[in-house]
Amino acid sequence: MTILDRYLTRLFFQRLGLCLAGFLALFLTVEFVEKISDFLDHDIGVSTIALYFLAQIPNVLVLLTPVATLASVLITLVILARNSEIVAMKGSGLSLFRLSRPFLLVGIGLSIVIFIVSNLFTPMTQEVANGIWDGQVRNRRAGATAQTVEDVWFKDIRAMTHMGSYNESSGEVVDLSILVLDEDYNLTRRLEARQALFNEEGLLLTEAKEKIYLHGPDGQRSFQLARSDSLFLPKWPSPPAGVGRRAAVNSDELSVWGLSEAIEKLYAEGFHPLRQLVDFQFKFSRPFIPLIMVLVGLPIGFWREKGGSVALGLVNGLTLSFAYLIALEISRSVGYAGLMPPILAAWLPNGFFGLIGLYLFTYARQ
Repeated sequence: MTILDRYLTRLFFQRLGLCLAGFLALFLTVEFVEKISDFLDHDIGVSTIALYFLAQIPNVLVLLTPVATLASVLITLVILARNSEIVAMKGSGLSLFRLSRPFLLVGIGLSIVIFIVSNLFTPMTQEVANGIWDGQVRNRRAGATAQTVEDVWFKDIRAMTHMGSYNESSGEVVDLSILVLDEDYNLTRRLEARQALFNEEGLLLTEAKEKIYLHGPDGQRSFQLARSDSLFLPKWPSPPAGVGRRAAVNSDELSVWGLSEAIEKLYAEGFHPLRQLVDFQFKFSRPFIPLIMVLVGLPIGFWREKGGSVALGLVNGLTLSFAYLIALEISRSVGYAGLMPPILAAWLPNGFFGLIGLYLFTYARQ
């Protein structure tokens, strides 16, 4: 590494450290103000509260590093431009691509570090933090029967059932669909309801539709459709205890390898773990965000060879980072909805913003 590379790298890491420290302090302050009343209401000890916030730090750093990376690149280049150092470097025969090399190498290094931290450390620390919040503050895990689960599939010998949401404590269901099969696993009956209620006597359907499928001797199929405001199915069995909660895997508490095993298990149990498949791809795409932030930030920072405001650089960095994060969450939601393949949902924002960064380089004066 040359003297120039060491100089630029040192400047970048100085700004990165300041940005991360400031962002982390701001996040923890907001988190503390928001949740301290809940901790005090449940008589949580000081040591447990401190452990909760300490366990949050690795995951928060992983989330904030891309934002801090882009802001640091822009601030570093603004300072260099204000001191006319970019003009001096270019006057010495250095191209912008040569000046970009240390920043790109740092971006690659940060991506590798984030991948390691997010798969080796944050799953453990996030499990600790969630255990304190869910187990001691919200009592979600202790009182799991009161939990409402969403997008639940379960099956028995002759039926497959899907519930949009299900509250195990009350037996209430929203968007119920039941497929009844014969001995040869042919579909014979389909029940749909906007709302339903499981109780000891059976199953009550509201706004129900019932399709009876008929199989003719020549192989032709037809069905009879009946609608009713309510339909009661006596002695219809309730879903098994804890149904759906195993499908609701918390991907933040799992590494790439743990999430892969969870997906295989869900497939073996008859689930289609769409959300987990999307999260699995994001486990690989998210660590590359710092590199993408560097690619986007460099041409924008090189536009001004002299002068510039550090505050403006920070604002530009935050604005672009939040725009990228919004695009990332939109893509994730589209993937969760099944409107886009998981691999495309995870990598599309990276590819799009990476191409934008390369395109902007063509407008920077070499």
